[in-house]
Amino acid sequence: MKTIYDYTLEELQKEIKPSFRAKQIYNWVYKKYATSYDEMGNLPKNLRENLKKDYPIDIAKIISIEKSVDGSIKYLFELADKTTVEAVLLLMKDKKTDENGNITRSEQFTFCISSQVGCKVGCSFCLTAKGGFTRDLIAGEIVAQVLYLKKENNIDENKSVNIVYMGMGEPLDNYDNLVKAI
Repeated sequence: MKTIYDYTLEELQKEIKPSFRAKQIYNWVYKKYATSYDEMGNLPKNLRENLKKDYPIDIAKIISIEKSVDGSIKYLFELADKTTVEAVLLLMKDKKTDENGNITRSEQFTFCISSQVGCKVGCSFCLTAKGGFTRDLIAGEIVAQVLYLKKENNIDENKSVNIVYMGMGEPLDNYDNLVKAI
C-alpha cells in the first residue's frame, strides 16, 4: 500500500495531471497538515475522490495520548491494518520572552518516531522487544507520524524539529523506508 506521504513532490507531479495539482496537494499535506482530502476545497471533487482511492491520506489515527509531568507527550497511533506504533514529542527548550513579550528564544522540539511495528532485535531493556516483531513501516507511515505530531501540537510548518528514530523498532532494519522518509 502506498500513501500520499510516500511520494516526493516530483514523483507526485508525474502521477497527477495537471501537475500543478500536486503542488496544491503538497501545500495541504505539508503546510496545513490536512488528514482528509475533504479539507482540500480548491481541488475538484472528482479529483478528491480519486485521491482517496489511489493515495490514502487517513492512514493513522491517534488512539491514545499520555502527557508526562516532564512535558513529554506519548502518542499511540493505530495504522490502517489495526497495528499500533508509538511516537513521542519532547519539549527540549521552552519559549522565552522578554518583558515586552518579544520572543527571545523559540521553543525546541524533538520527535521520537517509530520505524517498525514491534522489533526483532530483542534488547532485554526494551518493552517493545517483549511484543515481538510484526512488520516494517512504509515510508509514508513514518512521515505521517511527524505530520500528525506537528498538527496535534500546532507547530508551524516552518518550525524545524529534531527527529530521532528511537521509537518502536530498529531503524536500520528498515533502511530503505527510513531513507525514503528522511
